[in-house]
Amino acid sequence: MIRIGICDDRSEDIQTLQAYAAWFGEKHPEFPLKTDVFSSPFDLLQAIREGGGYDVYLLDIIMPHLNGIDVAQKVRERGETAELLFLTTSREYAVEAFGVKASGYLIKPVQKIDFEQEMLNCIQNLAPKENPAILLKTKEGIRRMHIREIVMVESFNHSRVCILSDGTAVETSVTLSSLYEQLQEYSCFFIPHRAYIVNLDYVDGLTPTELVMAGGQRVPVSRNIYPKLKEAYMRYAF
Repeated sequence: MIRIGICDDRSEDIQTLQAYAAWFGEKHPEFPLKTDVFSSPFDLLQAIREGGGYDVYLLDIIMPHLNGIDVAQKVRERGETAELLFLTTSREYAVEAFGVKASGYLIKPVQKIDFEQEMLNCIQNLAPKENPAILLKTKEGIRRMHIREIVMVESFNHSRVCILSDGTAVETSVTLSSLYEQLQEYSCFFIPHRAYIVNLDYVDGLTPTELVMAGGQRVPVSRNIYPKLKEAYMRYAF
């Protein structure tokens, strides 16, 4: 999950960016976003101190008391390598932005297509760290599969089927336990039943007997697994 920190003193601009982030998540489900919004740069900096930094920052440049460039400098002083996007009505701060290694600008009023492109650029820059992949043996040969695109793995008879975020089903003869050995280092994966591995990023709901996945598919939950699954899901989602 990609964590986005948005800081802008105008509530209308925050609402627009939140709407664009929700739209982006629906259009690109392989890149789930979690957004936190702040109307004050001091609130953002306090949140960073208490809960850690973000993967991407969207910072309004013109804010009272502390501008976006100042906030970006404090982020860099922490040693963060996050992507920085500035929200501005002009490009007059280009030199200062270069000094904090900004990823780019979003000119107000921000357009949806510009938001999408800049976010994709940031995600690409984060890819080596934030979008790892595994190599999977399939009938067609070896396939490189990004962690974020794996929705779930189903085990039937003597084969496993990986369901991807675009709806593709990739079959492999690799055992479920071997697959989980590759995936268990990522906290988003869990085994709710002996025949399934699920990506918690794609879970829409949870009951004592089943998981509801994005798209409506239901996955059974073993009775003795439910308490651990509930704890893992709540910890991961919140």
